[in-house]
Amino acid sequence: MEEKHLVVFHIGPVQDFIAAARRSQDLWFGSWLLSELAKAAALEIVKQNGNDISCLVFPAPDDLEQLRSFDFSVPNKVMALVKCDPSELGNAVKEALLRRLGKICNDAYRKVSGFNRAVAEQQVKDFPEFFWASYSFNDDYKKARDFAEALLSARKVTRNFAPVTWGSTAPKCSLDGSRESVIPEDAYKVKESELREKYGLQRGERLCGVCLLKRHGRRGPQEYFFSTSHVAALPLLEGLTEEHRPLVGKYIAKLKELGIPADALETVWPQHPVFGPHDGHLLFEERLREFFPEEEKLMEAKKALRTFLEKAFDGKKPLPYYALFLGDGDHMGKVIDAQATPQDHRELSRVQSSFAQEAREIVKEHQGTLIFSGGDDVLALVPLHTVLTCAKKLAKTFRQRLANFKVKDGKEEISPTFSLGIVVAHHLAPLSDVLELARTAEKASKSIKNKNALAVALSKRSGVVRTVKGTWGTLDRRLDWFVKLHRTEAIPDGAAYELRDVVNHLETSDDELKETLLKAAREEAKRILRRKKARRGTERIAEDTLRELEALLKESELSFEKLKQLADELIIAREFAAAMDLADVPLSTPMPGEVSEK
Repeated sequence: MEEKHLVVFHIGPVQDFIAAARRSQDLWFGSWLLSELAKAAALEIVKQNGNDISCLVFPAPDDLEQLRSFDFSVPNKVMALVKCDPSELGNAVKEALLRRLGKICNDAYRKVSGFNRAVAEQQVKDFPEFFWASYSFNDDYKKARDFAEALLSARKVTRNFAPVTWGSTAPKCSLDGSRESVIPEDAYKVKESELREKYGLQRGERLCGVCLLKRHGRRGPQEYFFSTSHVAALPLLEGLTEEHRPLVGKYIAKLKELGIPADALETVWPQHPVFGPHDGHLLFEERLREFFPEEEKLMEAKKALRTFLEKAFDGKKPLPYYALFLGDGDHMGKVIDAQATPQDHRELSRVQSSFAQEAREIVKEHQGTLIFSGGDDVLALVPLHTVLTCAKKLAKTFRQRLANFKVKDGKEEISPTFSLGIVVAHHLAPLSDVLELARTAEKASKSIKNKNALAVALSKRSGVVRTVKGTWGTLDRRLDWFVKLHRTEAIPDGAAYELRDVVNHLETSDDELKETLLKAAREEAKRILRRKKARRGTERIAEDTLRELEALLKESELSFEKLKQLADELIIAREFAAAMDLADVPLSTPMPGEVSEK
């Protein structure tokens, strides 16, 4: 009988590498790069096993064409059942990975000159983490997988300490802080516009070879990626129609006349039907300073923008906030452990890959832009007026696709669900910070018992981060209701902040006082709601609305934490409502992709 081995490969680094991002381009390309390296590993595994694609357990593409396709994403772990020698396979896979990395690097670096290319290429060659482990397979798949995973975990914590081959006294990279910059210091003596055009840099920014690759790399036919400013501007851009096309042309022509860099204009894919290939960052006065360092030209550009906003949108301005969300399947470890054979695991992998493809379309349908979708992970930028329905549809689709994979959880039988963290952030906030907030929000959703949950964090430029969490079917419906209350002016904005003040003044850790103060907080909350006036202070809050709000203040279930969450939900819902109003989303009809729950 021919001996087989279950081999597990890990390609990294993941968290730190992806988080080292100042622009959405950095984040987008870094995520894609890791997927491409994992795909290169999978393709080499198939090649070394007689082009038998069935040797792949995770991922499990239908054919080689799908594995090579631009839209097919692969997580950073690859698992296969192979007939060849694992040691020889490991060496061949590493060489294939480095070849793919070298080609991607060459494609990116062709667009840049005047940097230390030799050091940059060495930094890129040194950055990947590549670990693998194998275990003999003798018809006991669970045993082989458990041992292979345990060996891989042990290998990953046994770090390599090879000597640094590119160390120097050059300044450290601004993004990751671990590698030296490959941009010569003399390059920073030119005008900022020239620095931007030649290297894609801001004045104080230094980039190592890896981050320079992220900044200038391209993902096949998809040349451009939405900036955070563009995503924030999308609700406003919903108001553009064909009759506004001359106004767009006139505004863009004025910016060209003032000498705006070409890369600041044509940076969006897919294009807006009226605004064209132009990035929404052109709709924010604070972004124009990046393109017009001369004060006189900056003032002219701002004047042109104000004229455009006045004529096209009656003076309305884009909201400065967008959403970044991070979602992940629940109970997937238990589900994978329950797969008794390689065939069972392959079928699970196929369903995960199918969901990843659907996630791409769902995000696109909601005007978002996908950063990564592979297996059961989704990371995307989505505008505020569609993010709630986008997240809801993703969660529902995941549940439906994996409903047949059931496992025992104590006495209950469960199937995978999908938990998701959304962060609402300012378009100029450091992207690495926003990504960390999204991870924190995702962890908050995962902290809900039995999961199947949502967490939303609001990060204003000043003030604390407000986070609310709850299960799907509860929190999302309550947020939808609060959004409609705000949009119809059925509740005043100030009510939420006054409820928050009640908590701030009365919350205590003293057990003897807690119950008394909590009752006082409840009565004060009810008094605030009955005293506040809706419709901009012209009407009392409707009685049926008051009853439903007071039902959320049930004495037997109330806590300071729940009262705090109620206030924060109202505050967060106000941001979504403002975006929906700006996008003129109808109140009476579902939003794009919205599916009513049965």
